[in-house]
Amino acid sequence: MSPETRRVKGMSLERKLPLLMTAVLLAILGGGVLLAYREIRSAAIVVSLNRLQEVTASLAAAAGTTAPRISETFRDAARNENLRRALSARPSPDDIRRAATVLDGLDTPGDSGVRTELRSSDGVVLASAGDQDLKDQRPMTAGVVTRPDSLSVGAFYTIGDRVHYWYTRTVMIDGIRAGTIAQRRRLNTQAETEANIARLTGQQSRVLFRNADGSLWTTLHGKPVEPPTEAQGGANAGLQTVLHKAVGESGRVVLNEMAVAGTPWVVVLELPVAALAAGPRDMLRRFISMSAVLLLVGALALWLISRRITSPLAGLTAAAEGIASGDYSHRVNPRGDYEIARLGESFNRMAEEIEAANKKLHESAGAAADAQQAAEAANASKSNFLAAMSHELRTPLNAIAGYVELLELELRGPLTTEQRTDLGRVKRSQKYLLGLIEEILVFSQLDAQRLAFDITDVPVDGVVSDARAMVEQQMEARNLECHYVGCSEDLLVRADRDKMQQVLINLLVNAAKYTNPGGSIRISCDTEGDRVLVRVADTGVGIPGEKLTRIFDAFVQLDRSLNQPREGVGLGLTISRDLARAMGGDLHVESTVGKGSTFTLVLPTPQPADDDPAGIELRSEMVVGT
Repeated sequence: MSPETRRVKGMSLERKLPLLMTAVLLAILGGGVLLAYREIRSAAIVVSLNRLQEVTASLAAAAGTTAPRISETFRDAARNENLRRALSARPSPDDIRRAATVLDGLDTPGDSGVRTELRSSDGVVLASAGDQDLKDQRPMTAGVVTRPDSLSVGAFYTIGDRVHYWYTRTVMIDGIRAGTIAQRRRLNTQAETEANIARLTGQQSRVLFRNADGSLWTTLHGKPVEPPTEAQGGANAGLQTVLHKAVGESGRVVLNEMAVAGTPWVVVLELPVAALAAGPRDMLRRFISMSAVLLLVGALALWLISRRITSPLAGLTAAAEGIASGDYSHRVNPRGDYEIARLGESFNRMAEEIEAANKKLHESAGAAADAQQAAEAANASKSNFLAAMSHELRTPLNAIAGYVELLELELRGPLTTEQRTDLGRVKRSQKYLLGLIEEILVFSQLDAQRLAFDITDVPVDGVVSDARAMVEQQMEARNLECHYVGCSEDLLVRADRDKMQQVLINLLVNAAKYTNPGGSIRISCDTEGDRVLVRVADTGVGIPGEKLTRIFDAFVQLDRSLNQPREGVGLGLTISRDLARAMGGDLHVESTVGKGSTFTLVLPTPQPADDDPAGIELRSEMVVGT
């Protein structure tokens, strides 16, 4: 596997696509189920609360129907002559007995806890009927609401562990209150009544009664219970959310209350809060089960679909990796959906074109390699020829110099003034030709990368001064001023001293050659980071901008014409730049036509002691060609 392939990390599309689509499906199903549950739960709560109010109103109305019926019965008894005689000033025992018989007719069948009494205006019991064993220790007026010539219903109170209440009616004789018919009843209910209430409200609900002042809470069976606590007002009138002992367990319940007409009682219907959403929770469980099944089926279908999509892509990826590794024979089967098939066909065409281009490239590379070998062989032959010719030409030139010196010493006889002038011209021509041969020899050595360098820490000021002294006579002959801005004596560079001096001499000679008489040359040096910059600026003719890139090419001379002859073969700047680069530096030029040129020699400064602890002088072979 290639490094590029190893850098690609993460889950493949073949796995990621079904997981992503399954997550989307799960989000859709989950969101739909939750929204449906929320709406159904809200609707179920509203329905339950409405039914709670309706049932409470029905129970209150049913409880209120008993009082009118009892009122009619007590009204008839209050008009009974036997009862009235018992309330006379001196009733006989027979009157009391007959009054007791009338009271006995007011009892409710099946209720053994009923006790009916006839009391005088001062509260003395004159006659009684019903339960005689259960003695009421509290006065009859306790909790009784008395209204003249009408039925009054008393508040709930307890005897032992049972809840009782009183029905009372005043007996009026000739407009004067003569006594009271009082009936104590025990709160109770029948099994049929409980079944009807359970059918209307549900098995989890509970019916309670309480006094209007909240002094006593009781069940439908007449068992006292503790009142609820922490009441919180509901959104609907009469509804409260409270903590109460509901259906045998302590928990938060919803209460709906309604007063019973004509009584000091309030009917309370109690429903646990948890029961409000019981139906929606069951539906939610069914929805979740169905959604899980749908999710599994959908995930399987999505996996099959993604396999159909990604399988061709996986093959395409494998083929692309094969081509990237250099095997251009890979092809894919263009199958699948329309877009995938088109992609496969396009890939195959691309692979064929790449294979053909690669074949042509190898053929071209082979031809280029052959051409390079031929060029290198030709270049080597050229370098060998130049080196051999330079060596062969130096021998006769040195001989010419020797014969000129012999003649100047007049060993062959005395010389005339004209003869000495001619010998001087011959001597200058010999030196000029010898210099050209030296340049060609150095150029051939640089080109063959066989020139040796002795790299040491070189003081810049000393090298610049020596180079200036060597060219000073030539500058004076052309009436040129040379200004040298002295460098610091401790400024050092890493270079070959002789090669550095040769570069500076070439720059100074070149500046003198192209500067008209009366001009000036300026030498300066500066530091820039870990480099030293030696600048040679002249006021010569300058170099056009389009020719600046050519002046460092071999055998190129600018402004070489009949009316402006220039010496040399055009190798000085080429050799100078190659020498600078071989020493780790460079050579740059800036020029303006008519104003002059500035050549900048850039060389590195010595490295810190940690990098060159022994200060060893380096002697290396040339490694940078022209």
